[in-house]
Amino acid sequence: MKLSKQRFHIFFILLTMLLVLGVSPVYAKEDAIPAIDVEATLQRDGSAVIREVWDVRGVSSGTEYYKALNNMKGMSVHSLMVWDETGTQFKTLDDWNTKLSREEKAGKSGTLKTSDGYELCWGIGSYGDHQYTIQYTIDGLVKNYGDYAGFYHQFISDLSSPPQSVHVTIKMADTGLTEDNARIWGYGFKGEVKIADNGTLTAISSKSLGNNDYVNVLSRFEKELFPQAPKANMTFEALQKSADNDNSNTALYIALSIVAAAIIIIIFLISFFASRYKLADGSTVRLSGMKQIEVNYSIPFGGSIPAVYSTMQLLRRNISFDKLISAYFIRWQEAGYIHMEKQKAEAIVFYPDKTPDSQLERSLYDILSYGTDATGILLISDLEKRGEELYDKLNAWEESVKQEGEEELIRSGAAAAGEKGAVLFTASGFEQAKRILGLQKYLLKMIMQKEDKEADRQLWGDYFVIAALFGIGDKVLKRFKALDPSHFDYFAGRYGCNSYSMFYLMTMTNHISSTASPSSNINGMGGGTSSFGGGGFSGGGGGGSR
Repeated sequence: MKLSKQRFHIFFILLTMLLVLGVSPVYAKEDAIPAIDVEATLQRDGSAVIREVWDVRGVSSGTEYYKALNNMKGMSVHSLMVWDETGTQFKTLDDWNTKLSREEKAGKSGTLKTSDGYELCWGIGSYGDHQYTIQYTIDGLVKNYGDYAGFYHQFISDLSSPPQSVHVTIKMADTGLTEDNARIWGYGFKGEVKIADNGTLTAISSKSLGNNDYVNVLSRFEKELFPQAPKANMTFEALQKSADNDNSNTALYIALSIVAAAIIIIIFLISFFASRYKLADGSTVRLSGMKQIEVNYSIPFGGSIPAVYSTMQLLRRNISFDKLISAYFIRWQEAGYIHMEKQKAEAIVFYPDKTPDSQLERSLYDILSYGTDATGILLISDLEKRGEELYDKLNAWEESVKQEGEEELIRSGAAAAGEKGAVLFTASGFEQAKRILGLQKYLLKMIMQKEDKEADRQLWGDYFVIAALFGIGDKVLKRFKALDPSHFDYFAGRYGCNSYSMFYLMTMTNHISSTASPSSNINGMGGGTSSFGGGGFSGGGGGGSR
């Protein structure tokens, strides 16, 4: 199975996060965000100076607030300024570091450039109630669509707490906006949009926003108001039609109906074919559902990662590359082959006097340790520079894992080559495969139970490796600590960790796996990918405390 480019990048992100065993991102959630007021002052060149006032209540954790602006093709964001409720202006940093402590971020702000756009960040400061005022400039917000000028922008999207009240005001510095030169439409919230008597466009919520609500505003202007606005490669009519389609409930219901019907058909076909397996002797067996699988406490194949990896592949339940690598890292750290550390930079320490015995593990060890300095330290930044080279080598190594696993299954009698040369389960091997699923069921059962008297604490290390392969390592670690805190301290020490850093090891792994996966939204809100050639939807992407 080839290692895709995306999965290859996931590996590097995973490696970096595994190095920081004692550091875990904490995502705060305040009691509430009572109100957000937004004022956008439009300039003749199409830029906009946007000033937002955030009322927040009951902040008790986290280090910073941020606002994400995505889908900014053809636009730029700059000139961030932040004030708190005392009127104190924050110091704007050239480089924002999300890893700094709350105390280090206090009274400071900065802009992060991301692959999706921008993140405007500022320090929480002291915990409690606050009112933050942020101001920033978007170049290219208003565009010339030929027939009209305008924009379609998401001012509020998915925040850490949905605001109870939102008020958006759009104005020009030197011209009143009236029905003769402007129009406004709103989407995603309950309230009203109108052209106010004071020459502004307003969008006001009439009730608290829910978790799925957002504030999108489509505005149209006589193009003479913005003579220097950048040109878009679409008409305003097309822009308005895309906004209506994105926010149409009818379109949503139709799409959901189609998806639901497709899911039902797919589930039926998968359940019919996925449960049937051809054995090496030509016979066919059916795998019962997990409810019928017997719980198994023993470690399969002596804890061999390749054997379990290949068994799951033969069961058509592939283990992703990042989970495969993390299982080896966990085993290596316990064995003392490596040590993860973060001082001035993330690094991995290799100990050449204590290396893996198996040829397969030694091969991976040599691939990763190439380029270490005299003390055996390899900076992750140096490792990333070898990206293309490692991509091919790790592809070949993953194939070696599969091959070694299949050979081990054949040697043990659990598998054999079929008529066409494909490796298939034997009858006894299929029963062993079910016992692996039984172990998976036991680990899942352990997660849900308040106590566990069956398992030998000495098997925790093997359980941890297998749980990492199954993608439930974080949950199993939490249960270990809850079941036996005193033994958990000893267990963590075997990995050179304290109980805190051990607790977050797999949590960080799962977090990176989820955030690396692109998400999509059927309505195109909250960070959708449509750009309409640089002339369509902009903004959104979420934000709040973290």
